[in-house]
Amino acid sequence: MMTPVFAEPEMKTLANGLTVLLNSIEGEENVAVVLAYRAGADAQTAPIAGLFKFLEYALFNGPATKPGISEPALAIDVLEPSGIEGGASIDRFEFGFSIKRENIVPALDTLLYLFSQERREFIFAQADGIEYARQAARALIQNELSDSDILSNMAIIKKLFPKEPYRLDTLGADYVVEKADAAKLKNLASSWLVPNNACIAITGGFDKDQIFDLVDRRFGQLPKAQNPWPASLATFPKPGVVRPVFLVFPDAGIPTGKMQVEVRYRGPDPKDTRSYTSALMLQELANTPSSRFQTAVRKGMPKDTAPEDLRIVYTPARNSSWLAIESMLSVPTGKKPADLAFSFKELVRSTELYLIKANVSYFSAAEYQKARESLLEKKMASQGDPLQSAVHMVTLWSWGIPSFLFQESDAIMKAGQKDVSQFVDTYVQKNLEVVMVRIAPNLYEANQKNFSSYGFEMVSDQNALWWR
Repeated sequence: MMTPVFAEPEMKTLANGLTVLLNSIEGEENVAVVLAYRAGADAQTAPIAGLFKFLEYALFNGPATKPGISEPALAIDVLEPSGIEGGASIDRFEFGFSIKRENIVPALDTLLYLFSQERREFIFAQADGIEYARQAARALIQNELSDSDILSNMAIIKKLFPKEPYRLDTLGADYVVEKADAAKLKNLASSWLVPNNACIAITGGFDKDQIFDLVDRRFGQLPKAQNPWPASLATFPKPGVVRPVFLVFPDAGIPTGKMQVEVRYRGPDPKDTRSYTSALMLQELANTPSSRFQTAVRKGMPKDTAPEDLRIVYTPARNSSWLAIESMLSVPTGKKPADLAFSFKELVRSTELYLIKANVSYFSAAEYQKARESLLEKKMASQGDPLQSAVHMVTLWSWGIPSFLFQESDAIMKAGQKDVSQFVDTYVQKNLEVVMVRIAPNLYEANQKNFSSYGFEMVSDQNALWWR
């Protein structure tokens, strides 16, 4: 198998403000094209929370990754895509696919058609289609009421980003989706799906000059519009909470005798590229099964708690990133789960993460080098897959750091102990946490007083979501 040859990515801007990102891979037979708009949940106010997901289902007659029959599925199927990505997320509204390179011209034409004003006018005039999309979006919202992972996550978000939690809620509020009409969707689309708020990423086997000309002739004709973003977007504070917050969620999905603990902090947003890279490095170092962090936490927890799936998780987003330390614990007979939650929090925060900050040799130089190599290998693997590469490019663009494409490898190679130490000091030691305990309902009932004595708030489907 021939090793792919990567050219330097290119970034250009059309006269109407559309950003074009190109990544040519010599010898690659496929081409991926992704069109993204800087929109999604982060663009939401409370009165429109959920409408981008509603819009997705209206435009694609279902989820963007599985377009409905017959329109637009037939227009997409004729391209014989090997992969599809898209939909409304926190940071963007996107759609794209990977196709054989000989289909690049019809692929560009199809993307232009899918998001054209003429097509949108037709879609919004179809009452049956809009009603189908509404009911599908409402079903997603109803389904999340029985999804303990979503409820747990949203309950933490409600505390960590209390001012505007709807900006992290892609599905939104049922009462918003229920009452929204086609006119509201039309206004949303015309305001946000505009070229000066958009990016098109193309990766794979192609000639850059030829591709840029093809894109310019099609997408360059779209009229520039008013910037939909407000002049002063609210900034989520750091720390995210003014005091530590403790939540407990009786969750039937947790096995009897077990509890899942998560300690979550407001994390660095990617525009702080140094902290962003340091977070990725810490994640890589700590999550290696044989790492000092893994060994120390397993040994340091009370006997028979047997931590499983111990990991540090960094979740970046344009304006609302977070860092979490989590694990599944056994609850030995005679032990109080709230006590164990505090033991876990203090062990990871005040002992191990403090030592990572203070002790230059906590992770060895060899471990840092191995972590760098691992991150670079993951980057190369992503870059070698046209669709993954295109999605990564629009992700960086949506975060406001498209030029990081040219600096990412260097940033990884330069990240070291001082960077990780400073990161841990800022985002753990000088930060405040939300602690979430998910526990079997019978175990919660037996220890309710123990949780109450520590000030734990109980989470349920009645109060986890910001709009309930």
